[in-house]
Formats: sequence, structure tokens, C-alpha cells
Amino acid sequence: MTVTELLPLGKRRSKVLTDEDFVFALYNTELNRLHIAEGTELSEALLKEELLPLLRKRAMERLLFLLKGRDYTEYALRRKLRESGIPECCAEEAILWAKERHYVDDRRYAEHYISCQSGQKGKRRIRAELLMRGVDSALADELLEQSPADEKEQIIAELRRCHFDPESENPDQKRRLVARLMRRGYSWGEIELALRSMI
Repeated sequence: MTVTELLPLGKRRSKVLTDEDFVFALYNTELNRLHIAEGTELSEALLKEELLPLLRKRAMERLLFLLKGRDYTEYALRRKLRESGIPECCAEEAILWAKERHYVDDRRYAEHYISCQSGQKGKRRIRAELLMRGVDSALADELLEQSPADEKEQIIAELRRCHFDPESENPDQKRRLVARLMRRGYSWGEIELALRSMI
């Protein structure tokens, strides 16, 4: 494996690109200590004894630092570790280690997210946001089915909060409120039911 290019990542770190698509980031002092430069051949011994243990340790430290602040999905952790210059093999090992200890649990993350957001957003929007965060669609659907949130009551509460008058003949106000509710993920059918129940 040969180093093809070193790309600076700020003042202290560099991204190392190899001919075998093995990409990782090291501090410049580590590059000097390990005698890594463009055109350097990375031996198996150097990889197994120096580089991989160092990168595994860095992946674990970065993962624990991230999880110290808040929960993440597996997808989000993979992305964060990749952005930190951790190779995919080391990132996968760190995530597997965290999953075994239940530090990373997509089900727990989704349950918590649904419980926090269900009072302000509709199920469609919550589902879309969970999918963007990397939660499996089957898991998101299952947990949303179990969610006790009554969307009709939430819509009525939102309409009252906005001082909606069902007796008013102002179509602009109604159109704006319906658009607002649809942006929050409520379906037109639920909105229509709520509007009818207020009359």
C-alpha cells in the first residue's frame, strides 16, 4: 500500500490517501514519527503494529466524546467518524463495541425522539426526520404505530393557540393555518376532521 497524497486538514492534521482507497487522518507529528510522506510504502507491520491500533484508539475516543454530549444513530456516528478521518474498518469496530454495550441503540433513539416531538409535529414529519437521521423505516413505522399521540387533538390545540375562529369567513387565515399544519407533518384528512369538529 503506497501513500499517494497528503491533504492538510487545518494546521495540525493531514488526510492520508493511499492507492488502495484506504483513507485516514493523522496529526503531522505522527506522520513525522512514522515516517509517512507522499510515495511512502506502508508495510503490513507498520499497519498492524502502529497505524491500526492508533486509529482504533482514536475511533473509540471520538465515539465516546460524541456520545458524551447526546445520543446518535448508527448512521450519524458513521458519518461523524468518517468526517473525523477515521477509516471505515475502525469506525465499524467502534460502533459494534458501542452497540454491544447499548451506548448506541437506534430503537431507544427513535423512541426518545418520538416522545419529545409528538406534541409539536405530525407523524409524517417525525417519520421523515427519523429517516433523515438514519433510523430504519420499518422501525420508525412500528414505533409511530405504538405512539399514543392524538393528532386531531394536537391540531385543535394548535388552531386555538393561533386564535383560529371557525366562524370567520377569512379564507387567507384558514389557508395559512392549514399550510402551517401540513408543514408540521399533519395530514389533510386529520386537519379537515379537526376543522369540522370546531364548527
